[in-house]
Amino acid sequence: MSRGGSSRGDRGETDLTQQLAPRSPGVNHLARSSSAEPADRRPGVRLETDPRLAAGLGRVRKTFFLRDRRYRISKAEEALLTTVATFRAVAVKDLRTYQYGQNDRLFDQDLRCLKRQGLIRMHRLMVGGADDVLEVLVLTREAKMLLASVGRENGRQVCYVGLVKPREVAHDAAIYRMYEVEAAQIKARGGVVRRVVLDYELKAGIYATLAKARSLPRLAYAKRQKEVAQANGLQVAGGRIPLPDLRLEYQTAEGDLTKVDLELATHHYHGAYALEKANLGFKLYADGPSAVRLNARLTQGRGPVPDGPGLTDAILSL
Repeated sequence: MSRGGSSRGDRGETDLTQQLAPRSPGVNHLARSSSAEPADRRPGVRLETDPRLAAGLGRVRKTFFLRDRRYRISKAEEALLTTVATFRAVAVKDLRTYQYGQNDRLFDQDLRCLKRQGLIRMHRLMVGGADDVLEVLVLTREAKMLLASVGRENGRQVCYVGLVKPREVAHDAAIYRMYEVEAAQIKARGGVVRRVVLDYELKAGIYATLAKARSLPRLAYAKRQKEVAQANGLQVAGGRIPLPDLRLEYQTAEGDLTKVDLELATHHYHGAYALEKANLGFKLYADGPSAVRLNARLTQGRGPVPDGPGLTDAILSL
């Protein structure tokens, strides 16, 4: 069968084989600079979580050929892959809620299709009690290559593959839920999220830069550390650079580019640690019980956290 420009194109099929440059598998390489931008400059795919997409606006599957394999995915399934790729691991229940609007039939249909093609994997992990099972989805290497080829946006979004640090997966999976809550607030103000940055990406760039300065005298190293922190929109505290769990780079309704740094507080957090994060300018979220407990400790029962440098009105509940 001919692979010329007319045969597959006429049937809505696309050969992506020639679009891929050789890359090593796994997580995208990260730039070794203080800006912590990914070195993989391929166009990223726009993060889309509109339930209308999953409910009917993007359910027609298109055929793609990649390295002698055929894949059939819809826009809704591409959006699902993109979300999982962006956040490394995402809880199944959160995808059902935010991306599929509780439409279990469509979600299960898309999940079966992606699993059958080897594009996504589900892991079931025990968290908390013996009966507390968390189901999360992670991307496969094949899906990463496919997304890199079909992407149509000029972003700098890092694509993550596989399950990393299973003991931390409950915390990491909740970051997507925190994103959805904050992104809804940004959208309500007329803003648009342009890029999602996890702490993995920030850490890689910052640590790589500081590693080159380890041989400097103490004062010179402290100066360099402060420069690196400022270049990444962060601060030095206690001789280290605290990192947020999540950074959202977004465009405001007025067209300005800005960011917000988010921290997911767990039940292990104590008041002093939460206050340190707030003073650094991080916006804190926590589950309901943890938010109530931490707010009470921060305010000593007086109500919302008083205004101050970098303080939010309260630790927000997920």
